[in-house]
Amino acid sequence: MAVSDKLMLGFIVRRCAREIGHAPTPEEFAVWANGQEEAGRRYSLFGSPISPADARVMLRHPARLVTVRPDSAVKSAAR
Repeated sequence: MAVSDKLMLGFIVRRCAREIGHAPTPEEFAVWANGQEEAGRRYSLFGSPISPADARVMLRHPARLVTVRPDSAVKSAAR
């Protein structure tokens, strides 16, 4: 697996909002974060699946630093 990065959660939430077209609900955020794909392989953005309850907490703390994997997926989103 690629080296992980620490990113501000708000960056990840904004990326999700851009991809789905609106601010995500906790349920939408969990589905989006758990359903990432790169080169035909599916993965969870946070290394392991999150629940809607986890997403609800995460959405309340956008300034928090979180670990995101894989590195290349995050870099490609910043373009």
